[in-house]
Amino acid sequence: MVRSIFLFVCIIGINISVRANLSAEAINITVQAEAAILMNASTGAILYEKNSKKPLYPASITKIATAAYALEIAADKLLISVTVNKEALGSVSSEAKKRSKYSLPAYWLEPGGSNIGLKSGEEILFRDLLYAMLVASANDAANVIADSVGGSIPNFIEQLNAFLKRTGCHQTTFYNPHGLYHPNHVTTAYDMAILTSHAMRNPLFRKIVSTTRYVRPKTNKQQASVIVQTNRLLKPGKCYYPKAIGVKTGYIALAQNTLVAAAVQGNRMLIVVLLKCAERQEMFLEATKLFEAAFNQPKVKRVLVKAGETNYLFAPEGSSKAIKTTVAGEISMEFYPAEEPELNASLKWKNVTYPLSAGHCVGEITITTGDGMLLHVVPLLAAEDLTSTWGHWLKNIF
Repeated sequence: MVRSIFLFVCIIGINISVRANLSAEAINITVQAEAAILMNASTGAILYEKNSKKPLYPASITKIATAAYALEIAADKLLISVTVNKEALGSVSSEAKKRSKYSLPAYWLEPGGSNIGLKSGEEILFRDLLYAMLVASANDAANVIADSVGGSIPNFIEQLNAFLKRTGCHQTTFYNPHGLYHPNHVTTAYDMAILTSHAMRNPLFRKIVSTTRYVRPKTNKQQASVIVQTNRLLKPGKCYYPKAIGVKTGYIALAQNTLVAAAVQGNRMLIVVLLKCAERQEMFLEATKLFEAAFNQPKVKRVLVKAGETNYLFAPEGSSKAIKTTVAGEISMEFYPAEEPELNASLKWKNVTYPLSAGHCVGEITITTGDGMLLHVVPLLAAEDLTSTWGHWLKNIF
């Protein structure tokens, strides 16, 4: 049940501040994922969550972070040819990493992982590396991007983690740019939603993650080839979702299936993150269920301040009586039930001089969101004339 947004106490002659903590109408869905979140990409409002701040392994959704940081630092290098460094192609089995107690470089590739077969000395456009990493989930492309942007992959990882903290991902630590297993390479559903909301503001990132098929041009080492999207929400079939616009899938054994997805209806973009999903097809279907549950909610209207007479009596120092106050027009807002906002309201009285005429502004109600964004400033008007007491008048004369 939605509660009234403002619960003001009638207080005479002083400033008040009231914070309204509202219970949004929950989206009632069960998901198989170990952790999940549904977030409004623009406002950060959380519409649904399950273990959203539990650290888990991300697998290849790590590449969202690699791309977001690379595009921030190297956006001017898209059409520059990158020469593949042999160090970026180093490979070792997952068992060898385990036997070393993960002392081997965490960015080293593993046989059988997703790749586009890059070769030492190969020259490839930075743009094509981004497409290979985000569309085909190529681990070798992720390493080459990191090496190119950071000067070395370890330097890139250090910079990437600083970027993640600046973006608000405080429970995320990455040890490599691609998401292959390392025991300390973890994130949360909440952090990935925050990161993706940030990444989706970049037009090129949005274009790449919505691409279903991309022709990788011929290079000095390879013929042209076609790379295909791994996100089944974007491709015809049982899991296709027409409102989906990206973003990235992932899988390694210990992470199981992971997904970050974005969908748009009208001017509203929502982000779903699902971590540790046992069944891949079910993961895509659950993302669709979450999106549809939110998109099918109709907007509701709430009156924040009613027009006309209020309960606030104005009685400044020296007044002959307390007078009623009025508001000229109704103040309301519309929102989706699962996104009912937290609002703050404060009332501040003005200093006045006597005599005071009816209709004069004697105070203001300021309404802000929970994070401080100003929504409305509502003037409180005197409902009648007001004069001072004889004592106050004499005090000011002499």
